[in-house]
Amino acid sequence: MNLHVASIEAEAGIAGFVCRATDSMWTAIERALDNGYGLVFVTGSSGEAVARLTLQELREAIRAGVHLGHATLGDIARPGDLDDPASPVAPILDARRHIVGIEKRQGAALLPVAEPDLSHAELRNLLDAFLSTWISSTGDYITRFESGFAARTGMSHGVATSNGTVSLHLALAALGIGPGDEVIVPDLTFAASANVVIHLGATPVLVDVDPQTWCITPEAIERAVTPRTRAVMPVHVFGRPAPMAEIRDLALRHGLYVVEDCAEAHGAQYDGQPVGSFSDVASFSFFANKIITTGEGGICVTRNPDLALRMRMLRDHGMRPERRYWHEEAGYNFRMTNLQASIGCAQLERMDAFLDMRRKVHEAYEAALGGLPGVDFPPPMPPRHEPVTWFSCALVPAEARPKLIQACKQANIDLRPFFHGLSSMPAYRHYARKCPASARLSACGVNLPTSRKVDGGMVERIAGIFAGVLEAGGS
Repeated sequence: MNLHVASIEAEAGIAGFVCRATDSMWTAIERALDNGYGLVFVTGSSGEAVARLTLQELREAIRAGVHLGHATLGDIARPGDLDDPASPVAPILDARRHIVGIEKRQGAALLPVAEPDLSHAELRNLLDAFLSTWISSTGDYITRFESGFAARTGMSHGVATSNGTVSLHLALAALGIGPGDEVIVPDLTFAASANVVIHLGATPVLVDVDPQTWCITPEAIERAVTPRTRAVMPVHVFGRPAPMAEIRDLALRHGLYVVEDCAEAHGAQYDGQPVGSFSDVASFSFFANKIITTGEGGICVTRNPDLALRMRMLRDHGMRPERRYWHEEAGYNFRMTNLQASIGCAQLERMDAFLDMRRKVHEAYEAALGGLPGVDFPPPMPPRHEPVTWFSCALVPAEARPKLIQACKQANIDLRPFFHGLSSMPAYRHYARKCPASARLSACGVNLPTSRKVDGGMVERIAGIFAGVLEAGGS
């Protein structure tokens, strides 16, 4: 395997990978989480490197009850080879075996297209929630997360759910969407957007997206409105906000509900206003690949207190909150757990840092890949749109995309295609329409790895792979 190597020379960078033999296992666990690589190097009394410890080994130590004694890392670590060819990082040693740098080995381990960014903050919250014994759908973290996230989106009420799909389902159900109703949905979106409409007995009306914004437009919505239309579901795909002021005004004229699908756009804005704040209800997802995560999880946000109350009732089996075990309706079990919410509270505090990291990764890709033949990045949005980066993504020639994905796979890099346009798939054949912009984006789009592991060296490596495939005509 041809590995490219870069080193971290900064003292702070080295410190994030090093623990003393006298440190506790909890120090190593937190440091291995915070550095993002899941391991630390252990040094002895004279500062010499003596061992490496991975999170896997630390997990095994916890399961064995090592933490019940007074064990230090010197008791846990097994002295031996500090290097593992499959490790993405290795120590740079001087003549005294002191660690003077950290090598980052591109290609030694799989670089996933996305991975959760977890730190000591999430771990501490999770342990706190666990020790509180409030591990189900009641607890302080639930209320903190609901109120904190709602405030972040400019809404008054948050109703947390077990995942993002059911948050969409809950929003439509609370609005009374059902058999005989139509909901306008963009063709370029993940299947959940249409699935929840179908599961409620309503009809998804699929419309094409704008080739510049990649989002649904007011004009497309206007053409799709019928007497049966009850709601429109704009999706801020890949962090690119739809023109929500105009969509909201159109919906008001036609008496339609607006349900924003913001699963991929935490922090995006339109007209200086957060996405999610233009609608009757907005839905966000906190799946592990989202900008912030709770593992699984979702939330509905709204300004309407009565609607929030109804969503809370439906979320909890249709029970009236003030009258336990009295069921007003046949509701759902869509509840988030306090354990999930504890992770979410820590992630919410780190959200601005995540957004900044993702922006910088995307800018690096644009600089390195933008001049390659056949590579196009998402078109710049008009000033009123303020997108965020969920995945950094690009468009490539359709015939070259499988070869790019395969070439990256051989280099231990995960490259993903866009999801298919809904109209192209068997599950939605009954609702399919001609959606050429969606079809082109689906055929040409690729999601690039987007995490803090993507540094300048990795971007250049990916650019080299792209150049090799595209300059050979994709062969």
